Amino acid sequence: MFAIAIQDEFIFVLVGALVLSTVGLLGVIYQQFIFPIVSRQGSNRLVPVQTGDHYDLVIDEVSRFGQFSIGCKTGHLATRCQAISEDHLIFQFKKSKDSEDYAITILKNAPTFYKPPRMEIYSKMESREAFDSYEIIGHPAEFRISDKITKDRMVNFIEVSLSSSFYFNRLGKERMKFTFTIGKIQPGINRKVRYRDDTYTFGKEDEESDN
Repeated sequence: MFAIAIQDEFIFVLVGALVLSTVGLLGVIYQQFIFPIVSRQGSNRLVPVQTGDHYDLVIDEVSRFGQFSIGCKTGHLATRCQAISEDHLIFQFKKSKDSEDYAITILKNAPTFYKPPRMEIYSKMESREAFDSYEIIGHPAEFRISDKITKDRMVNFIEVSLSSSFYFNRLGKERMKFTFTIGKIQPGINRKVRYRDDTYTFGKEDEESDN
């Protein structure tokens, strides 16, 4: 009887370990292969971004992983500006297991200037940057994106800032929220000329064109 009980307990532990490993494997497959494809689907936003637009992101507590991409016609923030590449910037968030602390990694796939939290000067962004979530509470990280950099200057660009803050969800639990905000657009987006693929180019904005 004792030997049978030990055997049953061993089988139970083995099955539990198998289930956990299967769930973990499925999670990895989703994050590495399925999620990037889903995030690249076309956005239902058909108008270009404008200064003041903002987008909030809360990371799922189960997977503890989130991603936010900025592109032209696809991604979570579709600018609808031809100068912006698809997956121009990809933000990856990894939540700590027992707290609202996050490791943030930014991947650059096209020309970008970057101003780290608490810094005053923009500089060319490397292919990869990283910081922790507490660094951008009250001190956002800022990015300028475009299609080219000439003599270390970016003439036309869209500014995007990333900040974090706390809020209480419906269950009364304190969670961290990340906010992406559109800042300056230089010199603006020419909304008078819309191309067949519902994209626009940089140009001086005409207030009457929005009416």
